[in-house]
Amino acid sequence: MTRADVLAKAGYAARGVVYGLLGWLALGTRGKADEGQNAVFDMVQDMPGGGVVLTLLVIGLVAYGVYKLASAAVDLERHGQDAKGLAVRAGAGFGALAYLAMAWAAAKFALGYRHYASEGAHGGADMAGGVLGWPLGWVLVGLAGAAFLAAAVFQAIGAATGKFMKRMAPDAPRATEALGRAGLAARAVVFALVGWSLLRSAWLVRHAEVRDLGGVLAHLRGHETVYLAVAAGLLLFGLFSLICAKYRVVPAIDVVHATRRRFN
Repeated sequence: MTRADVLAKAGYAARGVVYGLLGWLALGTRGKADEGQNAVFDMVQDMPGGGVVLTLLVIGLVAYGVYKLASAAVDLERHGQDAKGLAVRAGAGFGALAYLAMAWAAAKFALGYRHYASEGAHGGADMAGGVLGWPLGWVLVGLAGAAFLAAAVFQAIGAATGKFMKRMAPDAPRATEALGRAGLAARAVVFALVGWSLLRSAWLVRHAEVRDLGGVLAHLRGHETVYLAVAAGLLLFGLFSLICAKYRVVPAIDVVHATRRRFN
């Protein structure tokens, strides 16, 4: 279970479900999507067998978080040691924390603590508030914002060039590239807005400025065309992620052994 390919495939499947359902909710019930991933977990919990599905999502999201942490620590995807490679790896590290936080939110729903999970529907602002209270906490929030903005740039580059196809198996479905480009473009918009909100929060030392995924969707609802494009893009990104669960080429490396070798 600590092999990188197993962790990644479980993670891509969970990511696909979360983003796909969130895009669907955003297109169909706009106000509900303002709760971000919690809206997805709430909907899944009410489905027949929802508890089992939530448990599988928790496992998948944790697996993906571990995979992203290992990618950041030991460079599983060989991004290199130059400035660009280090930036990508730093983004993977911040992404790992985001997916582990998402797994924790899903776990609270799975364990029946829906009320407490819903109270933290926009936990990004609360988390930023806690960090801003630390000595030099504004620096950490600012670095997180810069990482999100860098990730937005890389997502936009991927959407424009389709370079992500180099990491897909040759027999991936024809629609993979189109789905990936549309999904990455939508994520670039979301990441840019999240990153900008973190930078504003760091500059003003005011955690209320922070927007998470649900907060971004709420903000975009005042811009009809952009909102619909981003919501559709998130749905397509979910489909792309499900394809990645089967066709993404990931090295069959044991991440525990790789990490030990790296730091011993």
